[in-house]
Amino acid sequence: MSALDYVTGPALQQGHDVALYAPLMFRGEARRRGMEFHEAGTDWTCNPAVQQTASGVWKRYGNVPFNRYVFGRLWPHQAETKAHDLIAAWTRARPDLVIAECSDLGAHLAAEVLRLPVLAADNGLGPVLLDLWDTDIAPELAPLHKRHEQGPPVLPALLTPAPAQWFYETPPPFTQVVRRTVVEDRSPLPDRLGRSASRPLVYASLGTLTTTMSGLRTLVRDAYQEIMAALSALGCDAIVSAGNLAEHLRSTDPRIHVAERVPQPALLRRTDLFVTHGGRASLLDAVQGATPVLGMGVLADQPDNVAAFARLGLGRALELTATRDEIADAMTAVLDDPRHHAAMADACVELSQLPPLDIAELRDVGEGARVCTP
Repeated sequence: MSALDYVTGPALQQGHDVALYAPLMFRGEARRRGMEFHEAGTDWTCNPAVQQTASGVWKRYGNVPFNRYVFGRLWPHQAETKAHDLIAAWTRARPDLVIAECSDLGAHLAAEVLRLPVLAADNGLGPVLLDLWDTDIAPELAPLHKRHEQGPPVLPALLTPAPAQWFYETPPPFTQVVRRTVVEDRSPLPDRLGRSASRPLVYASLGTLTTTMSGLRTLVRDAYQEIMAALSALGCDAIVSAGNLAEHLRSTDPRIHVAERVPQPALLRRTDLFVTHGGRASLLDAVQGATPVLGMGVLADQPDNVAAFARLGLGRALELTATRDEIADAMTAVLDDPRHHAAMADACVELSQLPPLDIAELRDVGEGARVCTP
């Protein structure tokens, strides 16, 4: 849901009726944001067998084959169910504009079948999808599009909540860059641990997806343990947000606090370094908090994201399997180099100056160009 906040937030603020069509697992998040909810598609990504197989591909062959298997094969195969549900729903209640995640291939097809204006909201997977489009995704989708009497699959014009050059080596055509907004999280900040002014405060989180994938839990838990050992060696105050792994991570260092979740955007306005898996939302939270990063990308777009941020001077990147000594050295390098902090402050200003999203203007865009042409 957080990947669409930069769209749904402004839409609600501008007085539009916003309805989310998604699997049942998102109902609570939709209602928390004040949106109407309709069930569409299935919670197939939560299927343990799917997660186990995908994790196995990642561990055995690496991230590139993982992306090809998950986004080039599994996602296109699931598009038919989502498209069926949405065609039925939107025939009964026709929306004025469809804004779907760039990876929601069923929604793109349903909008095309019903001739609805549609835009793809970049949820971080835009670069991955574009890399796989011609070789994997389009060929997998082509039979489904043919059954619905549609032309070759194309990706709708793209919305992205960050300068395109941050994440795209070659920014795609028909991309509209808009300001990023996030939903306010009113949960309290964690205990500051009696932080000393002489010690940096480090926040570490490797995201939620990897902690729910049984095949990756051990690897991610090991990475957390190495991160915590490095933090202890450096004598940092630290907050580690580890999702459902938190109960398995015990800290003997009173300066290190382990939590299941924290209000991340608010916390990142108060920290000196963010150790992150490199998800798009987390990196943009870091920019808006002007906090340099140490990226340890896990899967999907994350390794490329952290490499891009390192090239931009916004921090450094390490492999997920880095040792505690390597992690400690990288933390020290980022904390001690004022250029990373200055670069992040400049990026924060650049991000804040992006144009606001105006829903009323987007309908014409949605009726226009596509990113991928046949």
